[in-house]
Amino acid sequence: MSLLRARKVCLVGALCLLFASSAWSQATVNENLESAFIYVDAKTGSDSNPGTQAQPLKTIGAATTMAVSNNHLGIGSRVIINPGTYREAFSVGSSRNSTTSPMTFEAATKGTVFVSGADLLTGWTADSGNSNLYTQSWPYQWGLCPADPSAPTEQDIIRRREIIAVNGKALTEVLSLTATRPGTFFPDESHSTIYVWPPAGTNMSTATVEVATRPTLFTDAGQSDVVVRGLIFQYANSCRQNPAVAIINGAQNVLFDSDEFVWNNGIALAVNGSVENFTVQNTVASHNGQLGFNTSQVKQGLWQSNTVSYNNWRGAQGAFYSWDTGGLKLLLDHSSTFNSLTTAFNQAHGMAFDTDNKNVSIGSLISVNNLGTGFYAEKSEGPFNFSSASICGNNLAGNPYLGGITLRDSAAVSFTSSALFGNGGSQIDIIGQSGGFFITDWETGQTYNVENENMTLSNTKLAGPANYQTFSDGALGGTDWNRFASTLVSDSNTWWAGSNTNAFSVPTPANWTSLDLSGWQSVTGQDAHSTWASVSSPAACKVTSEGPDYWLLMMTPTSHPVTVSPAGVATWNLATLPMGGMTGAVNLTLDGLSAIPGGTAGLNPASITTSGASVLTLTTAPGTPAGTYPITIVGNSGNVTHTITVSVAVPQTSVRLSTTNISFPSQKVGTTSSPQTVTLTNTSKLPLAISQISAGGVFAETNTCGSIVAAGKTCTISVTFTPHSVGSVSQRMNIQDVDPTSPQVVTLGGTGLAAPDVQVSPTFLGFGGQKVGTTATKTVALNNQGSASLTISSVTISGANGKDFTETNNCGSSLAAGKACTVTVVFKPSATGNRAGILSIYDNDSDSSSPQSVSLAGLGK
Repeated sequence: MSLLRARKVCLVGALCLLFASSAWSQATVNENLESAFIYVDAKTGSDSNPGTQAQPLKTIGAATTMAVSNNHLGIGSRVIINPGTYREAFSVGSSRNSTTSPMTFEAATKGTVFVSGADLLTGWTADSGNSNLYTQSWPYQWGLCPADPSAPTEQDIIRRREIIAVNGKALTEVLSLTATRPGTFFPDESHSTIYVWPPAGTNMSTATVEVATRPTLFTDAGQSDVVVRGLIFQYANSCRQNPAVAIINGAQNVLFDSDEFVWNNGIALAVNGSVENFTVQNTVASHNGQLGFNTSQVKQGLWQSNTVSYNNWRGAQGAFYSWDTGGLKLLLDHSSTFNSLTTAFNQAHGMAFDTDNKNVSIGSLISVNNLGTGFYAEKSEGPFNFSSASICGNNLAGNPYLGGITLRDSAAVSFTSSALFGNGGSQIDIIGQSGGFFITDWETGQTYNVENENMTLSNTKLAGPANYQTFSDGALGGTDWNRFASTLVSDSNTWWAGSNTNAFSVPTPANWTSLDLSGWQSVTGQDAHSTWASVSSPAACKVTSEGPDYWLLMMTPTSHPVTVSPAGVATWNLATLPMGGMTGAVNLTLDGLSAIPGGTAGLNPASITTSGASVLTLTTAPGTPAGTYPITIVGNSGNVTHTITVSVAVPQTSVRLSTTNISFPSQKVGTTSSPQTVTLTNTSKLPLAISQISAGGVFAETNTCGSIVAAGKTCTISVTFTPHSVGSVSQRMNIQDVDPTSPQVVTLGGTGLAAPDVQVSPTFLGFGGQKVGTTATKTVALNNQGSASLTISSVTISGANGKDFTETNNCGSSLAAGKACTVTVVFKPSATGNRAGILSIYDNDSDSSSPQSVSLAGLGK
């Protein structure tokens, strides 16, 4: 295999675009060759009928069998499906008898044909223990779907596949009877019972209750020249990473037109396995549990006038927001075109390309209000050519490693006449690993080293409020930054971040250096004709959300369980976000806490608005067994219930601290605070050896722990704070011991307040011998080396012979920070012999040393 740099694939952006445009293709099914017309009617048909308009078939499956037989005879077929719900799955595939004669599966009236993975379930009875609940026998034992060993933490809830809809409204699945609330259901497999709490006012004796039972609804396993038009695919109970509809095994010339994929448990539509020349147009993928559209190892696809929205609801129940989730996830995708795509309100990324994606054209993209980034490209050689894109309001979670667009070692990304507006974190976010990644082109076998390079920005608006950056590459420096900056082509753009003029974060000369536009121009040599000017939100970004509904969001990273601190405490930050203008209170409760021995927890506050925030604090006992425990937050507002499950990790440890955070009150610079303490308890039956306890900096510690803490005993660590400068400061105190959790860390924090700091020099004036009645003069310098003005209340001379000394000064009543003044002392002995006095300066010196004293001595002769 040859080894190439990604930038060598395409050296000049214009040539890349020309080359890519010549390669792009699409499905071109000649439906005029369809001479056989097969009719289907779920209500009046029979599979024993011939399939004519007068005598239609009953199932799409029977019609498919006829169409495939016709194809083998070289006859094209059009399957015309009358309005109705078809509770079945159907498929086509390639065989040695397959021909290129086309097959179309078409709704007689678009949007009236439902291909459903659900069956009806009747005979509900009210539960004897809770009249709001209804029960029915549950024959299914699906259990958990397979876990992805390479993925972040997958909670059990995202590995479930059950879907229940009541009167067309999908309910929220919960995993215990105690978690049921209005709008939820609980499949109790151990007792073969299903519990449903329908929305208030539902008559369960007449309600239509649908239970998803089929994992796939349509599969094209290699059959070419296929059209699917005007169908709605819903309620497939496929596991995560599995689609409701799949185009696989090298199928070519396949067209999806005006279809919908809604409320499927996993992926809506997946196209993978050397599929070429396909088109998806005028199609909606909405409210799917994992992903809207997914590709892998495909080429020459055309995606036109499609909408993907509200996807990853299943992942959101486990705070699983980024791994193969969201609107679109595209891998190994070559020479594809995306025109007029809208990806909005997905609880993950809007559009994500991962590994070996090249020659991609994206026109008139609208990516709005997605929880993750609006566009993500990872380990891809490009080019990605955007024109007239509107990417707004994404990264709603405020992830510091995401932005409007996020590039993780991906090359040749070009934006022309586009807008990146109001995206969380930054409008452009550059991340990656040092030196990039090596990837293999699935078509040619060539290996490329892909890095962030050859980016182009032209006539593009990049703007947000003052708390967001316009550009962020704060830490990927060195040769990676040099390559990015030296290959960047950027001009005639408008940049804006309100009062935050230093909105460009770069890794030079130090990480997270903030620059203004002129600094950006200097460090990159680009944007000579660009401006810093206010920008309004593009009209295309004004997309209204559906509702009434709300999102219950986990704002704390949960790719791994949160580990309790040495004090036994773990916290999570929650938030709600209204959809469709929903208002009102969301009441928060916990489920699963009783399974954590000794665990206690609380939500603060326990009731929030649909645009509120809360903190979950969980505390374990010293005797809580080590392990990982799930806990579920249940949010309810009227008939709308959402849940999030997270995990807490309790380590194997014998060290318990009374606290892991000490916050000192504000302290004057140069002064020492009162001590605050941490109690360390050895909870084991063996002695605990401690090698070191260290605070450092402006914090000092003393302790009673020694080198050994006996079994079951405690010791005390006392910490003080002596600020050296004005402002806040934080430091870690580390406790090194033999426990597996060592070092235990206590976070220390405090704020230094401005204060004067007096230095007097000299502190002794010796006048020597002086004739009685004559005078000698010496001076004392008073310096305020502090950060605030020194208030001088008085300057006096006292002592046994104080009257022999007098003073004058130019200090006044206040001495500014950094200034000095002089005290002049005159010695005039009134008698012979040793004469002594004390000069005292009374002030508000920060170290409480007032008065400052100067000893005075002389000899009268």
